[in-house]
Amino acid sequence: MSNALINFYHNLEEPIIIYDKKMDVLYHNLSFKKIFADFNNVQGCDCLNKLSYKFSYQMCFLKSEDLRTYNPITSAINKDYNFTTFATYQKEEDKFYHFMIKAFSVKKRYRIVYFYDITNELQTERLKEENERLRIQNIEFASTNSKAQNQAVKMALLNRISISIKNELDIKTLIEKSLKELSIVFGASKSYFAEFDKDGFVIKYTYPEVYAPQINEKVIYSKTLIDELHAGENSIQACLKEHEGASIPLLNSTTRIIMPILKNEQLYGIAVIFTPKKEIGALERELLVGISMVVSSSLMQASLFHQISQKKEELENAIKELKETQLQLINSEKMASLGQLVASVAHEINTPLGAINANNEMMEKVFSKYSENALDMLKEINNIDKEAIKRITTIVQSLKRFVRLDETTQQEANINQELDLTLDLIHHKIKNGFEIIKDYSELSLINCYPNMLNQVFLNILMNAVHSIEDIKAKDSNYIGKIKLKTEIVDDYLRVSIFDNGKGIALEDYEKVFQAGYTTKKKGQGTGLGLAICTKIIEKHRGKIDFESGKLDNEPDFKTIFKIDIPIF
Repeated sequence: MSNALINFYHNLEEPIIIYDKKMDVLYHNLSFKKIFADFNNVQGCDCLNKLSYKFSYQMCFLKSEDLRTYNPITSAINKDYNFTTFATYQKEEDKFYHFMIKAFSVKKRYRIVYFYDITNELQTERLKEENERLRIQNIEFASTNSKAQNQAVKMALLNRISISIKNELDIKTLIEKSLKELSIVFGASKSYFAEFDKDGFVIKYTYPEVYAPQINEKVIYSKTLIDELHAGENSIQACLKEHEGASIPLLNSTTRIIMPILKNEQLYGIAVIFTPKKEIGALERELLVGISMVVSSSLMQASLFHQISQKKEELENAIKELKETQLQLINSEKMASLGQLVASVAHEINTPLGAINANNEMMEKVFSKYSENALDMLKEINNIDKEAIKRITTIVQSLKRFVRLDETTQQEANINQELDLTLDLIHHKIKNGFEIIKDYSELSLINCYPNMLNQVFLNILMNAVHSIEDIKAKDSNYIGKIKLKTEIVDDYLRVSIFDNGKGIALEDYEKVFQAGYTTKKKGQGTGLGLAICTKIIEKHRGKIDFESGKLDNEPDFKTIFKIDIPIF
């Protein structure tokens, strides 16, 4: 090998090693000695084996029939063809070199193995790849970040709009607020809401108010556009007219946004927005869809509230009418009860009146035939008249108190006195063949509707009288007994009314308080008495119940009605 060639290899930065056919090392340059210091004192095959041991191969171009025994370094030395491979050399634990190894023969006398260091190139390439990967990641991150920011902006705007309108239950205010919010978001110069009907759309609200004169104006759109709106799709397009039927063009080309508003999944109306913006971005389009959903949802909520309010008002009116009807029924029943008493009361009044008339006739005779006994007779007549007048006064006062139809507010009353008042009314019914037993407790005044309670007492007492009269009709010697008892039981004032009448059959228990039920002959009862009594006691927040049959601790009686009225 010439000295010139050796000098040339000697000054190369890349490691070079030269072997002869016997695999003896003829030469290795300074770079080889520097990088492969472990092989400086190793010769022949040992050097070859040690090199093979230290290298790992990533890729090589070879001509070999036996891949199992193939070693790139061996091929580089033994073969006579040009050879190239890429390998990694581990010099230290954490230090690696990457080489492109080329081997070629010179005049078939020796082999030159050339180690071209591509470590920096690989690192640069890897750095480029890493930078490219980071660049792509940054682009993806920026895109994701931009989407997130847009989403945050969209959600913030939707949240603000939602807060502004979602709790609004008045439809007019809801739509006006929605138009204002839409105008702010899209920088609209004008917006309005048009309600849909079978003939098209009619403007109902405008924003700002300067466009109020357009209210009730009809707006016309193509069938294709209306079909899209029915499907819930927004329309965004540049236009020179507000709508297809407008006769006056706009001053400038304007972007018209039409947002459908649905109610029960049906087209209720449209919000129309006119904005100078030439482009409506993806974010704004998404926002438009969100606003449409929020407005439609809020409109549905407002409509439901409106319906509920109407139903509530109707229900309140119905309750008011029901109360009025109930009061009329109560008064009608009272009049019916009173009607049953009229004949007897008239007779009751006529009896003392007859006594007074007889006394007057007797007085005329006394005056015409004055005698020594005249003064005594006059005194006796006067006493009889006093009793008769007192009886008439009691009956009239009882009747007047019983028919107090104008008492609609609670007032304080003594229940014992109210029971006595009712007994006065039926005195003519119970004065013969009846025994009345009073077992009153000391009672304080309670707040109640006295006239209504009197009706309850009268109804139950008259039922007791009729029940006893049914027995007396078969046994004239039968003594009817009615007992009235008042007491405080827990937080209730209890009125108990006993009678020894025929009682109530077991099969009729569930019917007693039902409207229309009566055991009286046709024309003698309405069948509403005890049903109305129940309503009256319920109005007092009380309870009414009965027992019939063999009564414990009350062997002389057959039926008891218990009325409990809360004290407080």
